[in-house]
Amino acid sequence: MTTIEAGDYLRRRSLELLLDGARWSISTFGHLFVVWLLAWIQSQAVGIVTAGAWAGVLSTVLVFQAVYATIWSPQAVEALDDFGVRGRLAVFTSSAWIVGVCWAVAGVVLYPVELQELQMFLVFVMGGMSLAAVGTQHVYLPACYGSMSFAVPVLAARYALEGYWIEPVLLVLYTLVILRLARMLSRFSRRSSSLQFERDGLLRELTARARDLDQARRDAEEANLAKSRFLAHASHDLRQPLHAIGLFVESLSNDDISPRVVHVVDRIKDSLGMLSNMFDALLDITVLDARTTKVNPVDFSLQELFDALEKDFAPIAEENNVTLRMVSTSIFVRTDPILFRRLVQNLISNAIRYCPGARVVVGARRSGRDGCRILVADGGPGISELDQRRIFQEFVKLESSETRQMPGLGLGLAIVERLSRVLRLTIELKSGEGSGTRFVVSGIERGGEASAVFRDEGAVDSGGLLAGKRVLIVEDDPDVLDATGALLRRWGCEVQQMLMIPRTLPDVDIVISDRQIGDEDGLEFLRRISLHRPDVRTMLISGDSSQGLREMANSAGVPLLHKPVRPVRLRSLLLHLLVQEV
Repeated sequence: MTTIEAGDYLRRRSLELLLDGARWSISTFGHLFVVWLLAWIQSQAVGIVTAGAWAGVLSTVLVFQAVYATIWSPQAVEALDDFGVRGRLAVFTSSAWIVGVCWAVAGVVLYPVELQELQMFLVFVMGGMSLAAVGTQHVYLPACYGSMSFAVPVLAARYALEGYWIEPVLLVLYTLVILRLARMLSRFSRRSSSLQFERDGLLRELTARARDLDQARRDAEEANLAKSRFLAHASHDLRQPLHAIGLFVESLSNDDISPRVVHVVDRIKDSLGMLSNMFDALLDITVLDARTTKVNPVDFSLQELFDALEKDFAPIAEENNVTLRMVSTSIFVRTDPILFRRLVQNLISNAIRYCPGARVVVGARRSGRDGCRILVADGGPGISELDQRRIFQEFVKLESSETRQMPGLGLGLAIVERLSRVLRLTIELKSGEGSGTRFVVSGIERGGEASAVFRDEGAVDSGGLLAGKRVLIVEDDPDVLDATGALLRRWGCEVQQMLMIPRTLPDVDIVISDRQIGDEDGLEFLRRISLHRPDVRTMLISGDSSQGLREMANSAGVPLLHKPVRPVRLRSLLLHLLVQEV
């Protein structure tokens, strides 16, 4: 706020206080009562006409002030500009000077020459009115001086004309004292108004900043939702080519191509695996940031989870010369198995990545009466205190000579941090340079014994169960349709391919369908098959990775795989369905 604006505020505040003191109130009626009481008493010495004329003039001015103050209410004053405020102050100050002149006249015309008791009463009244003027009008010194500066000095001069000297001196000293008091009260009032002005300014500034911050928050949330919506809509289209490429590459038989081409195909598989992992990480972080992830807690065995993760990471650990040890446990827990598995596997993946040639240990321990903790420890180089404060941020990769060339986006631990919030768990990191790293996941609720939750995705078709099986593939993307068909034929299946949902179901053993087939719902198609043809196994493959689709598929009893599907997972699920059939 500028100085001019502060001055405008002080003038407006002074006008408001002046008018507030002059409105119809006990003080106004008291002032009028004192005026007429003085006139009536002093009329005994000066006459009723003189006293009445004086009282009438002064009462008229006081009534004008009360009416003027009533007309200019606080709301009306608030609407005035600075020029209007100055004008109203001038009008009120003029009326205050008239009041002061009237009281000064009283010191002359109402002075009883021979009656000392009436002289003392006049001194008492005029001194009290001067002090009252200080109390009500000190907020604006020009008006205050006009109301009280003349009355007592004129009375002192009247005493001096009568030959007194002590009374005039005392009256002059009294005037000087109340003038000093008026200045002190005025400074105090202006300081108080200035502080009020500064407080209001700070409050306005804070309010404006709060609005800006709230708007920025809403903009950020909208941008985040827009990003999530874009990825959700683009997810299917982005997954389709990756899914098709992976299936086409897997469908190539090593027996039909030269060793040099086999090497190239293996490199393509590795690159596709890395790309799929990074793509999944980006989508995971987007879904978690959108805060739409639902938690579906069930009871399951930690040993079952450890066995599945050990099978997943054994080849990766061997490739990095890492000794991976999963400590056996008999603990059952209750949480969301899918989200919890992703959290633990990200910690294991991070440990293997950053401690090549060392050892990684994963174990569980009971905590309290109803809880347990998961420990993931490695014998790697450790993490410095500075890096520990940022490793849970997005796209942070701690590079060293051993890990600089490793692929990845640096999202693994960022996903762990978000998953821990969704699952209401606590992640504790203990590490130091040269002393390895230990992550402790605590706050896990213990559960009761339950049936198997995690499938063995590494199943091998040792019995040739896929050979000769009749499979119907329903997919509206020709490339994905051809790639899936080629892969299944390589596995020995008899394949039928359709770009739309058939009106009559062919004689098949398994139906694999995408979610969206033109304008029709592939999940509803598979649900009808499960109801009317329970002998036919069904499987849904979709680029939609939302929680809602997962829940609908579970409700319909239809297994779901998300694109891009790794061939080993597709084969594993097919074998699982066929084993159930046998």
